[in-house]
Amino acid sequence: MTENWKHQQPYAYWLECVRGLGRRTRWELTERAGSPKAVYDTPEEEWREILPEKKRKALGQARAGMDPEEIYLQFCRHPVHYLPNTHPGYPARLRKIPDPPFGIFLWGELPPPGQPAVAVIGARECSEYGRYMAERTATELAAEGVCVVSGMARGIDGISQRAALQAGGKSFAVLGSGADVCYPPENKSLYEALKTKGGILSEYLPGTQPNAGLFPQRNRIISGLADIILIVEARERSGTLITADMALEQGKEVWVIPGRLTDPLSAGCNRLMKQGAGILTSVGEMLEETGLRQCHADGSGTFGTEPEEKEKAACREGETLPHKARNGKSAGIFRYLDDYPKSVERLQRESGMEYRQAVCELMELCMENRAEQVSAGQYVRKR
Repeated sequence: MTENWKHQQPYAYWLECVRGLGRRTRWELTERAGSPKAVYDTPEEEWREILPEKKRKALGQARAGMDPEEIYLQFCRHPVHYLPNTHPGYPARLRKIPDPPFGIFLWGELPPPGQPAVAVIGARECSEYGRYMAERTATELAAEGVCVVSGMARGIDGISQRAALQAGGKSFAVLGSGADVCYPPENKSLYEALKTKGGILSEYLPGTQPNAGLFPQRNRIISGLADIILIVEARERSGTLITADMALEQGKEVWVIPGRLTDPLSAGCNRLMKQGAGILTSVGEMLEETGLRQCHADGSGTFGTEPEEKEKAACREGETLPHKARNGKSAGIFRYLDDYPKSVERLQRESGMEYRQAVCELMELCMENRAEQVSAGQYVRKR
């Protein structure tokens, strides 16, 4: 479908403009028809089996009332760019998450695919300690060449993004509004800076105003664009923890900054620590343990690719892969499992195994009832 992406652009944008269709419906329609243009060309009645009458009528009215080429030509005058899933520039990291956006509206740049990215998130009403740690951590991440991804919200999000830019790094904001709508308004200066020193992303049409129901959905994009998620401060019941759950579903690692037991703003982080989240004591240590520093330093260009592709690239370059696990009752990887879910990639790094060997070991452990797969690509030790 991506071969004729230029031809598909107006029809993908037209599909975004059809009122009453959600992203999952757009995905289903294009997958069944084969392309956005094929959706446009398909008569309304042919969707009877999969769409309720209201949505079929919405498609028919949009076909009659909007010319895709014309509305897209008008949109192209806007400084915001549109990258549907048919576009070759659509972020590869987002293609891998369980519920990817149908398209991305972008003002500025996308996170470079070969550069490490950390999502720094936390409480809107943060403490001075939280502010200090967000600034310090983002500054150190920028110095290491790591992009900072967040939601440009009040508190930890905006503080970390501003610090990353001031340190000369890149930062990217995912909004719960249109990419051309600055929210919150007090972060206007940060919003303007991100246009030239990073990027502003949204899955919503330009002009979409912020709405409470849109913010939880955008959190999956924040975690999807990042390699790991770092939580600075979070209450026991917090939207930040929703992002942590989404990150785990995506197979991402979650790290936290520990706080005082008596501080409600640290309750969420401390709970995640009990569940086995990574504990940040220094940025360097976190990057070493997760392999992000090595990927950035060696310039191999394999960062962010599938593990199988990393192996192929290593073989092509004559590198020696880490030792394989020894034969036996899956002893190699078992000692790296714990009560907190870990991804295959993390277990691979910690054990020094090849990816395929790690997967085989995990499957054997699950069959032996010594390990359990709790979600896609996430494993725990079974007690």
